[in-house]
Amino acid sequence: MPRFKLVALLALPLAAAAWPARAAAQDAEFAVRWDPRQGGPATPQDALHGLRLRASSPSYFEVQYLEFTPPAGLPPGFDAILRKRLTGGEAELTFKLRGDAPLPAQPTLQRWDCPLGKTKDRKDEADISFAGAGRVIKAYSRSCSIESRTADVQPPAALQARPKGCGSTMTRLRSGKLKIEEWKMADGAVLLEASRPDRHDDASLRAFEREVLKPLLALQVRPLERSKSAIGGDCAK
Repeated sequence: MPRFKLVALLALPLAAAAWPARAAAQDAEFAVRWDPRQGGPATPQDALHGLRLRASSPSYFEVQYLEFTPPAGLPPGFDAILRKRLTGGEAELTFKLRGDAPLPAQPTLQRWDCPLGKTKDRKDEADISFAGAGRVIKAYSRSCSIESRTADVQPPAALQARPKGCGSTMTRLRSGKLKIEEWKMADGAVLLEASRPDRHDDASLRAFEREVLKPLLALQVRPLERSKSAIGGDCAK
């Protein structure tokens, strides 16, 4: 399998005259991450077995993040992220804004111009991670993606994207909407994550706690606080 390059994020000028009211995301992704060296299932297969679920065939990815110059006009408290994911000779580019508060209501999702070009694949989402001692960490994102049949696709030149110089590989198993991923970082560290998309409401949060989090805690999982982007993009200089 080719060697990955994980790169972290980018920047570009966004039309941002005003970012007034805030709009809560209607969709969410609930997740729990752990280091198997600290306890818990050591592989995605072990995790699904412990949850008494059947797994799909595994999918394999290279994930790249890009260095970036912060774009002009970002709303305060938001980061710009550019990710390239490779699998089977194809690629997906994703641009994301991410912050710790609900995203501005304007520009609206429909009117927002994706920095990658024309695409219908854009969404607002709340990222809800379960950490230790019953803590929940919430972030908000707005993203858009484009797909390519070739792995050498590059972001628009205006983004001035450049590799960070470290890399990750990822293996994913599915059981229904639940995803279990194993991330192997450039420094040899391994990270596992269980995640599931759902509505951004209390009922969905409680369902994830009951059906995924608590069974994993019973398997000795010790939840991590940092996101995949933060861990994977933290390259040694």
